[in-house]
Amino acid sequence: MEYIRRAQEEDLLQLNSIYNWAVEHTVATFDLEPRSLDLAQAWYELHQDPYYPLYVITVDEETAGWGSLSPFHPRAAYRGSGEFSLYLDPRYQYRGLGSILLATLCQEAEKLGYHTLLGLITGSNTASLKLAAKHGFKEAGRYREVGWKFERWLDVVVVQRLFG
Repeated sequence: MEYIRRAQEEDLLQLNSIYNWAVEHTVATFDLEPRSLDLAQAWYELHQDPYYPLYVITVDEETAGWGSLSPFHPRAAYRGSGEFSLYLDPRYQYRGLGSILLATLCQEAEKLGYHTLLGLITGSNTASLKLAAKHGFKEAGRYREVGWKFERWLDVVVVQRLFG
């Protein structure tokens, strides 16, 4: 049975492990090197702000993935705009958990008063693009060949959902 809760500091090693697996094996992130524990700690601390929550999804008490709301841009006028991220342990992909996480992030963004939520998704990541569309996100733009990973140029698709 799956369960979603706010992340706690003791989750950090597992959350970072899930992220670093994606760094090393996928184009879901454009990081090229695994994230250090120091950087993971700073990332975790940013998500202690109630406006930028970090959630963990568990299956039978085992961490299956995480989702977060983050600042879209540091300038003050962007305050009502957020960016979502979600990553799943590969053992738990394609089970509907990403949909549960994204629904939670959208509900939380709306509750917190976000005007819009955006996602930056690699153009070849059709599963994530379909997931975003399922939750009401529309393509707002495309950055062509902006990332170089695994010996190829990659597009980034900007998806956006407006609230209210």
